[in-house]
Amino acid sequence: MAGKDDKNGSVIGGLLIGGSFFAMAAIYPDIFGTPLDAGDNFRIGVMQTFGGLGLFSAAMAGYGRFLRGVSRLEALKPSGIYGNAEFADLAECTEKGLTDPSGLYLGLLDGVPLFFNGRAHLFLDAPARSGKSAGVVTGNLLHYQSSVVVTDPKGELAAMTAAHRRKRFGQDVVIFSPWKLHGLPCHRINPLENVIALAGDPALRRGLTDEVKSIVMQLYPEPEDTRNRYFRDGSRSIMRAVLLYLALHAPKRCTLPEMWRLIANPLRLERAVEAMRKSEELGGILADLGDDLASQMRDNADLFGDFRAGAIQQLDIFEPGGYLADAVSGSDVALADLKSGKVSFYLAFPTDRIASHGAALGLIVNQAISAVARSPEKGEVLFLLDEFANLGKLSGLAESLTALPGLGVRVWIIVQELAELVRLYGPNTTETILSQAEVKQFFAVNSDQLAQKLSRALGQKTVKTLSFNLGRTDDDDIGESLGETGQPLMRPEEIKQMGADQQLLLVNGVRPILGERMPFWFVAPWREWASVNPVEGDCPDVKPRLRLDYAKKE
Repeated sequence: MAGKDDKNGSVIGGLLIGGSFFAMAAIYPDIFGTPLDAGDNFRIGVMQTFGGLGLFSAAMAGYGRFLRGVSRLEALKPSGIYGNAEFADLAECTEKGLTDPSGLYLGLLDGVPLFFNGRAHLFLDAPARSGKSAGVVTGNLLHYQSSVVVTDPKGELAAMTAAHRRKRFGQDVVIFSPWKLHGLPCHRINPLENVIALAGDPALRRGLTDEVKSIVMQLYPEPEDTRNRYFRDGSRSIMRAVLLYLALHAPKRCTLPEMWRLIANPLRLERAVEAMRKSEELGGILADLGDDLASQMRDNADLFGDFRAGAIQQLDIFEPGGYLADAVSGSDVALADLKSGKVSFYLAFPTDRIASHGAALGLIVNQAISAVARSPEKGEVLFLLDEFANLGKLSGLAESLTALPGLGVRVWIIVQELAELVRLYGPNTTETILSQAEVKQFFAVNSDQLAQKLSRALGQKTVKTLSFNLGRTDDDDIGESLGETGQPLMRPEEIKQMGADQQLLLVNGVRPILGERMPFWFVAPWREWASVNPVEGDCPDVKPRLRLDYAKKE
């Protein structure tokens, strides 16, 4: 420590000595009077010389200190050997196009709204009652002007935003609400319409059997526990044969309630099987299926009864006379029309029915995605899928996510917990789904496992550490040593402790964003555009924190 004092003192001492000699040289004539002789001039010259040497030594000492300071700053600068993770700033977000308001609303950074203008998918993870609807979904339905398909637990999204989308965006509004929540209308959607279309067009029939298999797998998905698959396959065989029969021979009756009715009635099923055996459709494929069912009915009636019971169980939610029966018995809109860019389609279900009837939602969503992807029309449809895990396992979705953006389909998956997705799709498929999401959004994280996963995803930064050596005795100087270590950009506990208005945004090609979020009612004119929430009541009467400019409607 003494060395530091000496270095500091050399600068000050040099200045004092040099200044003193110059001062003495300056006042010498006043002290000894004039005229000065040669000896006096010599003495003055000597004093000036010593003064110059003192100032020069001070300057050299100061320059040495400057160089040491520069070296110290360089030494204090992290090398990055453990990582250079940093959060994105507003300048980077602007450069990457995240402040262009024509995209999907994500939240804010430093009070400036962020939007996503890419064509890929999005993923949001946040627990129940954490503000997903108020902070993300509702705002986008008030802002985004292309076609949307929205899963709407409680029916509040349709009640709040449908009138706005019809009036301001000029969109046709379709609401599938079998329970007619909050007085909402119920438009009918037959999820089998594409099967009927394929069966009715000889040029397209080659794709009929694959489409039927996909629908049956959606109605009776394969669980992670693959035991007893033999019985599930037996039930699927009945469902597949009956669906093909209705599509080819009774297209006007090709509905899910009619499938239930035919399979549930042994006599009607027997007559249908006999008709299948006589069919020449699909090059005899339907006849082969009929022969197989007839053989099972004749040779092992008990086993066939188990297969039939399994099929009925999967179709029970469509039983005639139930809430869904009429809603899926016809179509008031063609699913392919969604791609026109002028349709808002809400799937409104009571929250207490999502677990039991979610398969119907999943089937309609999957068929809508397929219909939009196959449509030759230009346009884009956003599938805003809240309660995604309750839709059941969407057959083929994970495998097709890569191709869907090029076909006009974007999916925004919203879950309450990442573990739900893992339980439904398995860890490998879940990773595939996440890898296809160009935007991943997290807030109100309460899972230790997710917090650790996010901490790893954010990366590490290199930080300097200062160590002290106290020596062996009290008289020894205290030594210092400088080192480096790696530190997470955010520790798991810091992620779990994020503020109520904070969120993490992981956007491909951009450093992680520690952003903000706020309910839509703080944004003008969204608050004025939204209708009253029939569940929560009117929006709070608050002063806007953000104002977005929109072109006036003609």
